Amino acid sequence: MSHQKPLSNKTAVVTGAGRGIGRAIAIGFAKAGADVAILARTQSELSQVAEAVTGQGVRCHVGPVDLADPEATEKACADVVASLGKVDILVNNAGVDLELGQVADSDPERWWRAIEINVRGTYLVTRFLLEHVNEGGKIINMSSGMGLRAAAQQSSYTVSKAGVHIFTECLANELWPRKIDVNNVIPGPVATDIFNREGRPERYTPEEVLEKFKDELPPGFPPQERIKHPDEVAELAVLIASQPVGGSTGQTFSLARRPF
Repeated sequence: MSHQKPLSNKTAVVTGAGRGIGRAIAIGFAKAGADVAILARTQSELSQVAEAVTGQGVRCHVGPVDLADPEATEKACADVVASLGKVDILVNNAGVDLELGQVADSDPERWWRAIEINVRGTYLVTRFLLEHVNEGGKIINMSSGMGLRAAAQQSSYTVSKAGVHIFTECLANELWPRKIDVNNVIPGPVATDIFNREGRPERYTPEEVLEKFKDELPPGFPPQERIKHPDEVAELAVLIASQPVGGSTGQTFSLARRPF
C-alpha cells in the first residue's frame, strides 16, 4: 500500500456527496487513490464534485437520488455496482435536520422525513450494497453527539442519529465474520453543516463560516468546542478507511471536543 495513495485500487461509495462533509470525503478518497461513487439529490452539485474527483485521475460514478425513495435508492445502488463493481468502502453521510422546535409544534411530515433520510436511507444503501462489499471492507456511518443524549428542540434529528448509532453496532456484530469493519464518526460542529441547514436560503462556504466565527463561537456552543473544516472530517474518514483488515469495529471516532 502506497503511503501517498493508501486507497489505491479501492472503490468507495459516499452518500450526501454533493456538498459539505460528503463532498470533502469524496474528494479526499479520490486524492487517496480510490475510485468514487457519489450519491446525492442535486445533479448540479454532483457534477462539480465529479469534476474534482476525476481531476485526481480516478473514476467517478455520479448517482442523483433521493434516499427517502426506496425504489430509487435500490436502482442507484445497482447502478453503482454496474459501473464500478465491488465496493470496498461505504460512507453513509447523507442526512438532514429539518425540524427546529418542540414536538408539540412540529410538522409530522418534516419530522418523519428526517427519519426516512437519516435512518432508512442509511439502512437502504447498506442493505442494497452489502452483498457487494469486499472482505476487509469498511462501512463508516456519520453519527452525531446528539444521538447519544436527549436534546430539546431537535427531536427528529436526535432520534435519527440515535438510530444510526445503534445500527452501526448491530452491523459490526453481524459483519465481523466477513472481516468488514463498521464504525461511527461524530464530526462535532463543522463549517456549513450547521449554518446551511435544510430550508435556509443562505449558503456559506466553509471558509466564510470559519472567518465569521474565528474569534467567538455562536451562542450555545460549549467553550472548549471549535468549528471544523469539512476537510478535517475527510482526513479522519481516509484514516479509518485505510486501516488494515481486522481493525476497529463497532466504535465511534469523534472530532468533537467534549464528552457526550
